Amino acid sequence: MQPMKIKWPNCNRASVLCVCLLLTACQTVPSTESVEADATPLVQPTQVMGSSYQPRTPAGLVLMAERALAENRTERAVTLYLQAAEQSEQSEVAERAAFLARQVGAPSQSARALTRWRQLDPNNQSALEASLIYAVEHGTAIEAQQSLGRLLTLDPDYQVHWIASFWASVDATKQTALTPRFQNLAELTGNGSLALVVTEIKNRNQPESGTAWLDQWMEIHPAIPEVVLFRARLDLPDRTQAIARLNRFPEVLDDANVQSQKARWSGLVGDAEQARVLLRAALKTDPDRHQDRLTLALLEMQADRLEDAEMHLKTLLATERFRANAYYHLGELAKTKQEFDLAIDRFLRVDRGELIVEARKQLASLALTQEQPDQAIRWFDEARLLFPGLRPQLTLAEAQFQTTNGMAQDAIPVLSQALADDPDRRDVLYTRALAYEQMGDIPNAEADLRRILASDPEDADALNALGYTLADRTDRYDEALVLIEKALQKQPESPAILDSMGWVLFKLGRLEEALPYFERAWAIVQDHEIAAHYGEVLWSLGRTLEAQGIWELGYQSNPESDKIRSTIERLTNS
Repeated sequence: MQPMKIKWPNCNRASVLCVCLLLTACQTVPSTESVEADATPLVQPTQVMGSSYQPRTPAGLVLMAERALAENRTERAVTLYLQAAEQSEQSEVAERAAFLARQVGAPSQSARALTRWRQLDPNNQSALEASLIYAVEHGTAIEAQQSLGRLLTLDPDYQVHWIASFWASVDATKQTALTPRFQNLAELTGNGSLALVVTEIKNRNQPESGTAWLDQWMEIHPAIPEVVLFRARLDLPDRTQAIARLNRFPEVLDDANVQSQKARWSGLVGDAEQARVLLRAALKTDPDRHQDRLTLALLEMQADRLEDAEMHLKTLLATERFRANAYYHLGELAKTKQEFDLAIDRFLRVDRGELIVEARKQLASLALTQEQPDQAIRWFDEARLLFPGLRPQLTLAEAQFQTTNGMAQDAIPVLSQALADDPDRRDVLYTRALAYEQMGDIPNAEADLRRILASDPEDADALNALGYTLADRTDRYDEALVLIEKALQKQPESPAILDSMGWVLFKLGRLEEALPYFERAWAIVQDHEIAAHYGEVLWSLGRTLEAQGIWELGYQSNPESDKIRSTIERLTNS
C-alpha cells in the first residue's frame, strides 16, 4: 500500500463521491420552524439553491464542506468535515477530514480527525500510517511508537522504508526522542525493514554507529536477504569485503536478489566466471529478471560464448524495456562475426534513449569499414529526422566520428553550426578544439579551449587539453606546465593528465622527472598514445629494449596505431 506520506499531498475532492455513496442518510431541508427551534446549530444558515437551512446529517455537512471548498473557503470546509466525521459512523468521512486537515487545517484539527478515524477503523493501515506521520512530525514519541507497533502487529513483515524519505526534515530534537523508540521496536519485532531504517538514522547522526548496531541485531535475529544485502553494501567500495559479508550468511545465498548483487560485485573484481554462474542461478529461480539476463549476455560475449549471448539477447527482444539493448548488442555480435548486413539491420532497429546515438556510431563505423563514409553521414542525418529530441547528441557524435577518422575538415562546419544554435555548448567547443588541433590550426584550437576556461577556469579536461596542445604543438612549455599542473591537482589519477604531465616534462628536458608520470599512467591503462610517449622517454634514456616492449603492448590496445608507428619511424630514422 502506498504510504500516507505520499498520498496526502495529492488528496483531491473527487474522493467525496465515495464518501457520499457510503453515507446512508440524505440531507433534508428543514422547515423555518425547525430552524428557529434549534438554539445551538452546528453551522450558520447558508444559502443553497435559494433556501436557507442548517445541515443536520453527515451527508449534509459533507455537501456543505464540498461547496465551501469549491468557493475556496478552506477553513470552513475543514470545520464542516470535522463535524461530519464526529457524527458519521463511516470511516471514509473521517479519512477525508484527516486528509483535508493535513493540507489546510491546524495541527489540532489533524489530531482530532485522526483520532476519530482510528476510533471508527482501529486496524486501518492508512489511518495508522497517517497517525505515525503526525506523531513523528510533532515529536510525540509514545504515539509514534504505538502507531508503528500496531502496524507491525498487524503485519510482521510490514515495510517501513518510506519513513526514511521524510526523516531528514524532522527536527533534530524530535529525531533524538524518536530513535530509541524505533530501535526498541526493531529489536523486539525483528522486522528487517525497520532495522534498516534505524541503521540509516543512526549512521546519519553518528557514522558507523548504526552499522555497529545492525551487526548486533543480525546476531540475534534470523538472516533476512534484504538486511544481509544492505549490510554488505555498507562495506563498499571494498567489493571483496562485501562479497565476503554475503558469504557469512549461507542461508540467504539462494535468494535471487543476493545472487544478482553478488554476481555484479564478482564481475567488478574480475571473477567473470563466478558472475556468470550466479546470474544463471538467479535466472533459473526467476526467468523474468531481465536486467540480470542482459548482464549475463554481456558477460557471455566477453567470454566469447557468442551462441549463449545471442540466445539471451533474443529472449530480451520480447521485452519492451530491453528490446533496444538487445538489438544493439545483437548488432555487436553480428559485427564481430563480420555479418555486416545483419549488423546494420540490427543497429537500425535501436530506437530508445542514448543507445540510438551509440547505434549510429556503430553504423558509421560499418560504413567506414565498407569504404562508404558518405553513408555514415546519411545515417546520422536520418537519425536526426527520426529522433529530433536527440539532435544535439547525434550532431556531436557525427563530428566526433569525423574527427576520430581523419575527417576533421568535415567536422568543423557541423560543429560550428551546432555552436551557432547554442554558443555555450562545452562539449561542442571541446570537440571543435580537437578538430582544429588535428588540422594543425592551433590558434583556433586554443581559442575554443580558452572559451571553455573563461566560463569554468577549473575545467580539468580543458586545462589538460590546452596544456598538452601547447606542449606538443608549440614551444610554450612553461605555460603548458602551469595548465597541466592545475589539471593534475583536480584529477590526480587521470591517466590522460598524467601522460600530459610526463610529456611536458620530457619537452622541457626533464626526462627522469617525466618517467614516474608515464609509469603511473601506464599502470592505470595501457593505451597506445601513452605507450608512444612512455616508449619515447625510455628510448631517450637509452633503455631501448624496454621501450620496444612498451610499444608492443601499446599495439595490442590499437593494432592500427599511427601514433606508435610514427614515433618509432622518427626515432629510428633520426
